[in-house]
Amino acid sequence: MTPPLSGTGFRRRAYANPRQFLRDLGQLASRIGTVLALSLPGGISAGFRERLMLVVTAVNRCRHCAYGHEIMARRAGLSGTEIAALLALDLAHCPEHELPALRHAIHFAERDGQASPEAMALLEATYGAATARQIGTACLLIQAGNRVGNTWDLLLSRLSRGRLGLLPEER
Repeated sequence: MTPPLSGTGFRRRAYANPRQFLRDLGQLASRIGTVLALSLPGGISAGFRERLMLVVTAVNRCRHCAYGHEIMARRAGLSGTEIAALLALDLAHCPEHELPALRHAIHFAERDGQASPEAMALLEATYGAATARQIGTACLLIQAGNRVGNTWDLLLSRLSRGRLGLLPEER
């Protein structure tokens, strides 16, 4: 997590240096087939994918990703109530068979993109290797997206001396 700047309350995860961004980009490039499969028939459903995206975004608090994935979640058939609940990390409205993956996604984000080996093994045991790989890739994809959005906000905050780029609770 990026430490708060003096004079601002910025507390979201952002890239501290280009090496971190390149690391995530490399991981995604090594999974390009799975990244593409996320939007093809036969992969996890669009609703499932958007639930994963929303819970990771809720942990990382990226306002840009929250906005974009709220729109995509509505297109995938999620209700406004379910979207709001997911952004509050409330899984009560989610399909039962998706709960282990959603809990995994929260764990992944809370550990800054480093799920424990036990969590990875449980995910694979629950869904099988191919689906677990799609779930893990979706989490990695949104984690990187969240960090890009938050890095942009960090830059805005620094350039504006805290007037821009902060969430209301960071002001």
